[in-house]
Amino acid sequence: MSEYNVSTLIKIMMDAFADTQVNTGSIILNVVAVHPNVNVDVDDKMISKLMKRKADIHGDIRSGAGKTEVRKWARGEVKDKVLPKINPVLMDDTCDRILKAMDTDTNVSNGFCEKMQQFYANKNFLDFFTDAILYALSVTNLPPEETTQEEDFMFLREADYRCPLDGTKLWKKKKGKYSYQYRIVKIFPEGLDDEMAEEFTRICPPSRNLDMDSNKIALCRDCAEDYVDDPTPEMYQKLLECKGNIVRQHKRAQISAESDIEDEIVDVIKAIAGINADTELTPFTDALEIKQKILPENWNLGVGIRDDVVRYYPFIEKQFSLLDGAEGSTFNIIRSEVTTCYEKYEREGLNQMEVFDALADWILKAKGLGNKHWVAATVMISFFVQNCAVFKKYQTDDDETEDGEKA
Repeated sequence: MSEYNVSTLIKIMMDAFADTQVNTGSIILNVVAVHPNVNVDVDDKMISKLMKRKADIHGDIRSGAGKTEVRKWARGEVKDKVLPKINPVLMDDTCDRILKAMDTDTNVSNGFCEKMQQFYANKNFLDFFTDAILYALSVTNLPPEETTQEEDFMFLREADYRCPLDGTKLWKKKKGKYSYQYRIVKIFPEGLDDEMAEEFTRICPPSRNLDMDSNKIALCRDCAEDYVDDPTPEMYQKLLECKGNIVRQHKRAQISAESDIEDEIVDVIKAIAGINADTELTPFTDALEIKQKILPENWNLGVGIRDDVVRYYPFIEKQFSLLDGAEGSTFNIIRSEVTTCYEKYEREGLNQMEVFDALADWILKAKGLGNKHWVAATVMISFFVQNCAVFKKYQTDDDETEDGEKA
């Protein structure tokens, strides 16, 4: 649900006026504030707090907006100072945005919405904007008391309790109590006009049921209100990408939790982590052409893997041989487990960088080693790339078939 209040109206009118937040807010508030019986000084600080929804409408402005003599005065102010500021080209768009905000706010009565629709249909812009402003100045600007639903926690957890768009925390702790600062938003919005719905559908068709979990995402209040009030194809694309990343990370965590690896891997990881200046490392001279397994866009990853392989491969191979032989059962089991986990990650659509990091993270978490062994874990994954447990050779234009023809 969107809310129609003064902060919503100022945001809409900023575009219509092509003016700043402070100037726009002053014009809107002064429709009532400058009346002799109201006489409230509107300053930058007042407008800033209103836009951040940290303050409500000044009591004298709010009560004045309901008085007959003030309403008559306000009509003249709208005629002289509001209508001339609106870009005529944006008149219809501005009215449409105001009507949509009212229509999606369940606190705005159907009768008032119908009256505003009638003003717009008759091109009675004076009464339309007078009532739009007076209504906004009559209702609370403070955010509603949040009630966190049990099912919301799934969306909060999958977003890691931060807004996926701007990183804002979706909760605050004050005096030992948690206050949640979020809204669950439908990625493919309801109520789009036919033209906009077609544009959104070209990017990605909606679910048959817009209430499905796959079409919902947790955002901070500001990002949520911006999208609900003015959904754009660009932001829709961005939210789809955010949801896709969230789903992949969730699957990554699920695969990690479900996949096991032999305890002996800990010995090898600790051995790698224990390498120092006195450790003799024999360079590996038979490295695979890593570039044939790492996609060009992941060039940096390929360079890092090749460096790890050249420097550490013989050392790691020796550590495995100390367990029960280089080709012993322990090594083969671990290699098989790594391959299985890799294939699960790849099947879920993770890219090579994500797969590489996910495998290293999986090994550490599976054995409770912690991030102090992160570098050793990445060296271990480089080892498994070299011996073909991780990543497959990808097809290039230079690859040839057995018949000598290009594949």
